[in-house]
Amino acid sequence: MVFASDDVDLFVGLIKLPSEIISTIISYTLKCRLPELLYFPPIREIVATEILTNVYIRKRIFRHRDDLEVSYEGFDFCDCDHLDIKVNNLKQGIRQWNIFPKSISIDSEVELSDVVNTFPEILMDASSIKCYFDWKCNSDQENLLRLFSRFKIRLDNFHFSHSSYPFKIPPIATHISLHCSSLTDYAIPNVKKFNIHAASNVVRNQTFTFSPDLEDLDIYTDQSIQVIVPPNLRRLNIRTINGLTNLVFKEMPNLEYLLLQLPNIQSFDAAEIIAPNLQRLTLSSCEKLFNFDGLRKFQHLKELKIENSNYPMDLFNEGYFPELEKLLYCHCKFPELEDPNNSLLTFSPNLKELEISNYRFQKDMLGSLVFPPTLTVLRLDSLIFNYDYLGANLKYIHVRTSKITCKSDFRIPHMAQYFILDANYLILESLDFMYHLPTSLAYLHLIAQESGKMNPATQLIAWPLKLRDFALENLKIDHYTLESLNLKHSRLEVIKIDKGNVKTLETDLFPVTVKDLTLKEMGIEKLPDSFENLENLCVLSFEGNQLREVDPVQLPMATLELLNVFNCNLRFISPFLVSMLNDKYKNVKLRVNACGNLNVSVIDIRRALKAIKGLSLYVTELDKTLIEISKHSSRLKCIPEYIDPLLKGSQTDDLYNGSEFSSDEESDSTVARKRRKTFPDFFTWGNGVNLG
Repeated sequence: MVFASDDVDLFVGLIKLPSEIISTIISYTLKCRLPELLYFPPIREIVATEILTNVYIRKRIFRHRDDLEVSYEGFDFCDCDHLDIKVNNLKQGIRQWNIFPKSISIDSEVELSDVVNTFPEILMDASSIKCYFDWKCNSDQENLLRLFSRFKIRLDNFHFSHSSYPFKIPPIATHISLHCSSLTDYAIPNVKKFNIHAASNVVRNQTFTFSPDLEDLDIYTDQSIQVIVPPNLRRLNIRTINGLTNLVFKEMPNLEYLLLQLPNIQSFDAAEIIAPNLQRLTLSSCEKLFNFDGLRKFQHLKELKIENSNYPMDLFNEGYFPELEKLLYCHCKFPELEDPNNSLLTFSPNLKELEISNYRFQKDMLGSLVFPPTLTVLRLDSLIFNYDYLGANLKYIHVRTSKITCKSDFRIPHMAQYFILDANYLILESLDFMYHLPTSLAYLHLIAQESGKMNPATQLIAWPLKLRDFALENLKIDHYTLESLNLKHSRLEVIKIDKGNVKTLETDLFPVTVKDLTLKEMGIEKLPDSFENLENLCVLSFEGNQLREVDPVQLPMATLELLNVFNCNLRFISPFLVSMLNDKYKNVKLRVNACGNLNVSVIDIRRALKAIKGLSLYVTELDKTLIEISKHSSRLKCIPEYIDPLLKGSQTDDLYNGSEFSSDEESDSTVARKRRKTFPDFFTWGNGVNLG
């Protein structure tokens, strides 16, 4: 969880809290937003401490931007878990607050040289130092290594990329990453973790030898290489595309995780891996591997993943892998079974989680699967599915298939808590299963990707008290079917229904507990006068309905945060905003997504923004007047037609703080912001641009 907001009222309220609670809240705020909080004197020192604790020293500065321009000079990327800062500004901040960084990242040899020559003490006191150097930037390798030797700098992470020739690294880091670079010697003492992305610059058939101190090794290459695997590894990833990889192993008693991507391996016995305590194994793109017998020596395996490889027939016969709890098969090739009806595909006896994703799974093979009674999590994707094989003890079920028809004998397993049935074509001939829902069920989604049908309920549905999230998609829900679901007597918090023909909507169809109500492309033409009875509603979406002639609607403004009327053929926004004219809601903030309404009234939008200070509005970029206004407004955003303004990362609380295109639209917080002409000197950001 992070807070993207720098809302004035929120942080003014922090002053009343104990300092340790303030520190915790501030720690969840995006780091690039923190400088603005320095204008609240009671929390300035806490904010400064959080800012200076983790810094990234770099020449070019990136910071978070609240609108949708993701490729904008100075704003196109932001980590937000640290503060990007220039060396001189960092010096000023440390001198002002007498707070030294605990974690420092540096992105070039020039910045490192500046630090060690003008302010080396910040490196001496830091508990974590990371350096990221790209030789494309004409870095001087020899000068760089002299700096480390001269000042005896120890690093947590040393990342090199695009070195034009091999070089030698002294023992200065515990974690080394190489990208398109190579070394003259990889046996570097005290290195615990090595990541090597070896491209064509690696010498063919090169031998890699490492220090016995190494615990974590990750190699990716497209060349034939030989690796002398160090004995004390805890984690090993070896990935190759085309080349042959010769692995020379000693016994590895500490190895717990192993990933192999070896297209040319044919037998696991040939690898001669001795790792008696291996717990997690991933085999990826081992397309020539047919002999899996060598896996049986890993009797302490807890997790096995096989992807883009062959299916290991008979691997689990005779009770092998008694400790295996998680098994994933993704896009594996299955051999033809001579008699699928008399062939059994068994699994380890104590398996708890199984995932099979394979569109090449034989039609009759699902009947050969023998699920152990311990199985609680099941994911099936791209299989021809038969619900008869759902185990009674399953708690999490996610099925993705091409076509399924649920008849009167279909039941959701009685211990299920999470159930998703997702098919291209889904026919619910009978709703008998809805009259026998598990009492523990909390999440139920029934999805038809292309086409589906759901008959009305003929009995009263007794919704489980724990059920919170319910979705129906592409099931042609009409008004009678919607009413028959008896949703109003549930405790649902999220209701999402997509595709139907309801025409006239009534709010008494829904429970008072609902927080997120989405009715997408439901053929709705008439809305009720009020949604105020839905007193917990936070998100209300009518996307894709025909609301051109909508009458004024009272909304539950005490809780509502987002109204989505995307592509609703609207002429006016104002009918949805009448509640905001009430004095008791004058400080309430509401985001409205009105994109896709190509005939919306520009005058209506301008009047709404002028009258309602808490309104922030997204509209499609189609009117020159609105586009010009949006350039100077913090509450109006004009979005190109191909961008969804509700994509993750596009939410912006800055929109709530008053528009700037007209002085009579400015709220108190907007005026307060305009008084902030500059930030403290050490937080000047970018090319002379302040954060205000």
